[in-house]
Amino acid sequence: MRHSYQEDSTGDSPLLKVEFEVGRTLILQPKQVVRGTVVLIIPERSRSLWVSGVKIRFRGEEIASVKSKDAETGTMRRANVARTIYFERNYVVWPSALESQPRANEYRPWSELNSGIYRFDFALKLPAVNFPPSIEGPKGFSIRYIWQPIIEGSGGPLVEGPEVVTLFIPISFAPPAEEWIFRDTLYYDNKPQKKMNSLIEVEAVLPKHVFSPGEEIKISLSLTNRSNGRITRVQISLRKHYEGPLDTEFVCEKHERALVSSDKRCDIGTTGGRITGNLEFFLSIPPKFYQVPPTFEGRHLRVYYTLRCVIQSEMGRLFTKMQYHEVTIPIAIAPYAHIPHDKISELNFPSHEESQLSPFFFDPREDFPPDDKETQNKNGALSYDSILNLPLNNYVNEDYSSEDRSSGFT
Repeated sequence: MRHSYQEDSTGDSPLLKVEFEVGRTLILQPKQVVRGTVVLIIPERSRSLWVSGVKIRFRGEEIASVKSKDAETGTMRRANVARTIYFERNYVVWPSALESQPRANEYRPWSELNSGIYRFDFALKLPAVNFPPSIEGPKGFSIRYIWQPIIEGSGGPLVEGPEVVTLFIPISFAPPAEEWIFRDTLYYDNKPQKKMNSLIEVEAVLPKHVFSPGEEIKISLSLTNRSNGRITRVQISLRKHYEGPLDTEFVCEKHERALVSSDKRCDIGTTGGRITGNLEFFLSIPPKFYQVPPTFEGRHLRVYYTLRCVIQSEMGRLFTKMQYHEVTIPIAIAPYAHIPHDKISELNFPSHEESQLSPFFFDPREDFPPDDKETQNKNGALSYDSILNLPLNNYVNEDYSSEDRSSGFT
């Protein structure tokens, strides 16, 4: 414990917070060591605190909920909350980190803490496990990794500090790029009747199946017009979808929003022999992970992506009537672009469902956790530190603050 007092301490209530060694941009990944400090400020005008312990809590949780109408007031409220806690770890940082970890059947005495600024260090090791990715969806949908400092007194929690949410990015990669073709035929009233009733034949060529944040999606679109009108405009948008709770006893909510879009005007008619038109679209995936979490299905929520193609056609000559047709193309988002396996042989981590390992705290005075065999990378494979500096993955370390808990779903 480090203790000091500063004259500029303000207010009458104690202040409790968490500070990380790397600052507010902490991002979690497998095999990572996290170091930080629990800061307790007791103002001079405040009463002394009778404290039995100061601890830091770290947990990972998945939440999905649905809205229901209150029968009495008629207002909508969040209900039917489905929640899973992946892990929850508590560590006593005061008294002494070596002597303070209590036995399960043992009460703890308390001591007086006078006004001043107290700093209690902690250290945590994440196992070589891919936990679910952090997700901030619409209200009621999230996967979060949360830190919270707590002061305990004689009767339980005395002061609970604010929760700090940090991103967790699993280390998983897209497969090798392989061009593929999506085909679909639009029929009158969207009913696949006879071939002669088809309106538009759609063919889209994409360079690969799985993309990563910050990459560009190129779509080569070919439209064959079988209708009596002209195709005059095409719009393509990258869309993010949330679904949950997935539990069968709850009503599943679905949310959708556009991330980026592009549109082009064209003139693909049915006369003059020009019934087929070719268009190219380029969509840039947002580079920030918290805006574009990877495709994932958990216990209670699902996040996935599609490309929505909206085709506008004009019917009639004297009195023009607009018609709109929609095609949905599936794609997936991975945390990282493809990297050859021989360069990442030590970064093949199991999922949390395949491993029983959990994060654990250790003595912050030690450089490494006890009996840690993963601190050295002795072969020529790409090290953990190196992967964070790959050209396509620099977005990981930029412009993210652990104090920002706003949803990426806006």
